[in-house]
Amino acid sequence: MNQFLILVRGKYHEISPEETQKSLARFGEWVQKTLDGRYVAGAPLENEDARLLKSKTEVLTDGPFLESKEMISGYMIFNAKDLQEAIELTAKCPLLGQYELEVRKLKPMM
Repeated sequence: MNQFLILVRGKYHEISPEETQKSLARFGEWVQKTLDGRYVAGAPLENEDARLLKSKTEVLTDGPFLESKEMISGYMIFNAKDLQEAIELTAKCPLLGQYELEVRKLKPMM
């Protein structure tokens, strides 16, 4: 098995507590049914951002911000046979309607 990373791109939108619960339930169902033991890790990301450059470190809380479509809102790591299977599994993710999902194969470190 190979490991794949899903980058969740797009701006997080505030929704009602009821809608949040429904969304979390749909996501949890997808993880249990579709990823079925393949899920490794994942989390939403906070809005605060730090960018480390060779010459300086910037902590960005008041801007400048990336365009909302470029913002990485979260990530997931899961196991799949190959890229095609990873794409098929990701295509069923309920986040796809609200966010852009980018699937990348993780390269082994040796």
